[in-house]
Amino acid sequence: MGKRKETTTVAPKKQKSMTKWEELYTDLSDRTAMALREARVKPEQLKVMADGELTAINGINETALEEIRAKYSADVIPDQSKVIPASDTVVEPAAVKEAGIIPPNKRHDFRGGKAITTARSQVDRTKNYSIEEAVALVKKTNITSFNATVTLHLNLTSKDAPTRVELTFPHAAGAAKKVAIVSDELLAKLDKGVIDFDILVTSPAFMPKLAKYAKLLGPKGLMPNPKAGTVTPNPEAKAKEFEGGKTQVKAEPKYPLMHATVGKTSQPEAELVANIRAMIEAVKPKFIVKATLAATMSPGIKLALS
Repeated sequence: MGKRKETTTVAPKKQKSMTKWEELYTDLSDRTAMALREARVKPEQLKVMADGELTAINGINETALEEIRAKYSADVIPDQSKVIPASDTVVEPAAVKEAGIIPPNKRHDFRGGKAITTARSQVDRTKNYSIEEAVALVKKTNITSFNATVTLHLNLTSKDAPTRVELTFPHAAGAAKKVAIVSDELLAKLDKGVIDFDILVTSPAFMPKLAKYAKLLGPKGLMPNPKAGTVTPNPEAKAKEFEGGKTQVKAEPKYPLMHATVGKTSQPEAELVANIRAMIEAVKPKFIVKATLAATMSPGIKLALS
């Protein structure tokens, strides 16, 4: 009998998981999300990119930068298992790419950074500050070089708390929203996947036609809804309200959390105080478990609600 032929078993190659870009950045405005997707920037990369690197991306301006920093805070340290250790060893670019190593970025190494450490040392984490005290402190502890966004973060009671509120801030709060009214021309744009608005208003007559776009508009929070007041017999009047400063603030889909932009660090303290009070009154203090005020990339400051 001849010798048995030995066979070598080759382990199947491990398939790389494909990034589903269309599922990323649904919490950002459509224009900002599109710019990041087209640049093929992953969320974990945002936390280690300098501001200049982000604004160098086509479509990312200062407003978009603030939006990104508010949602994807740089106040973290990336997974140390994927960071090149500080040493004299030179890692070749090819090896870096293959291993998926993220070079350390001192600009956003915030845990031990001097600026954030100094800012945090000025905030008493055991104290609930009055709104006036918190506004003064949020300006004092702002560590950004740009006109940072001031955001009010609300932890809500899980029972009976509103999922959305509608209000007009007494003073400017955030960028102006572009409002669109549903028409046949707008539906033609949606057929091409073009979304160039922040709020969509419609009459009930257009809702049957709009239903086919629910998967496109729904994940972005743009689908008109009678409860939100965006389905109305008089969409033109409603659009004017939104253009005049009326704002909708929604709770997160899965958690009783609400985040509202209440202004910029450059605004007078009195304006920020008035906007914060308006937001708290719109939600009602009885539904708020905890309130925190923070500027972009800066430490949070707890508020006293009583």
